[in-house]
Amino acid sequence: MIPHAFTALVVAPKVCGRIVANDRSLYIVETEYGEHHAQIVGAFRYQTQDPRDFPVVGDYVSLSNNDGTFMIESVIPRTNLFARRAKDGSHFLQPIAANIDTLFVTVAVNRDFNIRRLERYVVSAAAFDVPFAIALTKVDLVEEPDSFIDSIKEFLNDVPVIALSSLDGRGFNELLRFCGPERTIAFVGSSGVGKSTLINSLLDKPVMEVGDIREQDGRGRHTTTRRLLLHRLDGTAIIDTPGMREFSLAEANEGVSEVFKEITAIAQECKYKDCKHDAEPGCAVRDSVDDSRLASWRKLEREAAFEARKTDRRAAVAEKERWKAIHKANRRRQH
Repeated sequence: MIPHAFTALVVAPKVCGRIVANDRSLYIVETEYGEHHAQIVGAFRYQTQDPRDFPVVGDYVSLSNNDGTFMIESVIPRTNLFARRAKDGSHFLQPIAANIDTLFVTVAVNRDFNIRRLERYVVSAAAFDVPFAIALTKVDLVEEPDSFIDSIKEFLNDVPVIALSSLDGRGFNELLRFCGPERTIAFVGSSGVGKSTLINSLLDKPVMEVGDIREQDGRGRHTTTRRLLLHRLDGTAIIDTPGMREFSLAEANEGVSEVFKEITAIAQECKYKDCKHDAEPGCAVRDSVDDSRLASWRKLEREAAFEARKTDRRAAVAEKERWKAIHKANRRRQH
């Protein structure tokens, strides 16, 4: 199950493993010899400050094996990492999953359906260079699912949108096009959008616990409490994630530009080169873009700019602390 491209990067006697689950400082890793519990070696733990540098589900890692005790020595360079800003407002990022071939932003067609929230997820995926598609679930609950697909296509013309029903199996053959040996797919979305039910259908067995639908708001109950990596019989790795009620952007400037590229293109026709697309005369954007879409772009642009400034401050503080440590070490050597 471990691709040769990653095992080749680990030199014996160390072995290559992949993180399939973690709970705080404890990890479960799969290797060619089965699954094992593992911890991070002390040097790695105490020299790492940024949460994104710690292992996350989907990561490939280098492991040492001391009489059956597995220790994580390092994280093998990732192909990508999907993350969000930490919920506590910290300038650090909260890693979600790594080494993803396709990220399915999952949204249900009941009352959870929200274009503005969907935009936040796809902006973040684009920012982290993670290939993504839209999994539109519970389409058996509405009479005209095509109307939901059309509303998504209005701003994501070239992104796959798969309409799915776990009740009648609709859309699953299309979903299987993204599966296969050595491929990793992941599902993210709000609580209760049907990710666990969807994954159970992909696995052909009830592995994930499924919650009931609440009558008052039509939402499913949140069941997944941690990130997990599971396997289909065809070799596909499937990453499930807990439902997210909040999704704060991180390092999203390029993602905003990519997802709202029609606004960037239209802006070239504005009368003024520094047009803010607010109240300037001759603004091509205000005349051409839907008000709600434009308002969403402005909001995400502001948030991305704020996060960029926060990241710059973090880098400055880290550099300052690094030089303080160097000067302190030099003084010790002089004495």
